[in-house]
Amino acid sequence: MDTGKKLPEFGLRDKIGYALGDFGCNMSFAFINNYLLLFYVTCMKLDPQIFGVIIIAAKIFDAINDPIIGGICDSAKIGKSGSKFKPWIKWASLPLLAASIVMFIYIPDTSQTVKAVMCLGLYCLWSIAYTSVNVPYGSMQSVITDVPSQRSELSTWRSIGAMLAQIPVMVVLPLIVFDKDDNPRGNIFIYIVAIMGLIGFVSFFFMRKLTVERIEPTVYVRKKFNYGKTLAAFFRNKPMLGVTISSVSYIALMMSVTNSLQYVFMCYFKNTDLITIASIVASCPIALGILLAKPALKKFSKKQLCTYPFVLSAAASGIAAFTKIHNPYIWIGLIALTMFGSAFYLTLMWALVADCIEYQEKTTGRREEGSIYATYSLFRKIAQGLGTGLISFAVGLTGYNSKLGATAQAAGVPDKIYFMTGIIPFIGSVICFLSMYFLFTLSDKREPQENSFAE
Repeated sequence: MDTGKKLPEFGLRDKIGYALGDFGCNMSFAFINNYLLLFYVTCMKLDPQIFGVIIIAAKIFDAINDPIIGGICDSAKIGKSGSKFKPWIKWASLPLLAASIVMFIYIPDTSQTVKAVMCLGLYCLWSIAYTSVNVPYGSMQSVITDVPSQRSELSTWRSIGAMLAQIPVMVVLPLIVFDKDDNPRGNIFIYIVAIMGLIGFVSFFFMRKLTVERIEPTVYVRKKFNYGKTLAAFFRNKPMLGVTISSVSYIALMMSVTNSLQYVFMCYFKNTDLITIASIVASCPIALGILLAKPALKKFSKKQLCTYPFVLSAAASGIAAFTKIHNPYIWIGLIALTMFGSAFYLTLMWALVADCIEYQEKTTGRREEGSIYATYSLFRKIAQGLGTGLISFAVGLTGYNSKLGATAQAAGVPDKIYFMTGIIPFIGSVICFLSMYFLFTLSDKREPQENSFAE
């Protein structure tokens, strides 16, 4: 960014700073993603069916939010500091902290209507604040450096920041959230999210201090364009449909394990101390997949690595669903195998999206990467809402009664929760495999195989 003074060269400060950005974002997002259902359904005793409707509606609102805030951010002028994106992060980080805290005000004795309005309204406020931080943060990568290898380094460090933020959520919180009877303590959630939010707020501060926006964003002349035409081409793009359907299935169905872990250990295994172990073991295969992806690509194509491992996921989750296992460690092992089957997919997913965007540009002759990516992102956001809502609906259908303790549920309820935790990711694994196998028709050379779409 040309501000009349010499800017420091790209280096470790930028990488650490950019990692702190996603660390700060996930201090809020990871906690809410993993504990909002538990807090409102079990602690606040909001009807799970109502919560399911609320979270789906809220995620649709969140999905629409992205392109709106992104457009406003893109059209904003560069500030006096010479930065285009940092002012957004600076001023939106405080509302994000406040919105995260008030969402966990513990008032279980109020009416269902008050709880529902509180949940929906506060989540929408939080989503606006979060998007106002996250979209500018993600856009910053293109102005910190224009060197491809350096941008790859920023992406890697961003992943490191996100993974570090997951550690307290997976390891520490399960040890302090539940009481001796395996019931969550609703009154302490607000203190936990306040501490995590403050850590995130400080992380954003240091991110702004350590990173440098060196590249002035390109200003495009706005042209009238038909988004309906872009959307129609999106749905004719078979490879993109394959990636989109598999992403939606993974987020909405396979990742349901994250939100259902608390319930299966509360009600079926009756040992919430194992949630930490289960979370760590389930995440280790993904880290292993990240390490193995580069050497594996020397022997296999991206399509092979992102398709056939889902067979392992389906087999492991199927065994967990249809075989009643009483040893929690065996069950944890099956969940780990389920997650390992998606490890390569998670590692290479953004490369698949880039291939599909490039393919659509070559096929249609139109450069619309922003609109195509926004459409893909919209479906991911909706999937996040569907996933959490689906688990909430499923918990309600099992007969789970939030007014009873974890060990006092009606006969048959724990078994239904156990089956639910296995069958949903099983269905997701099957859909992921089928969509990637039949729809993703690109080779690693970006050339379509048989049955690709064409304009």
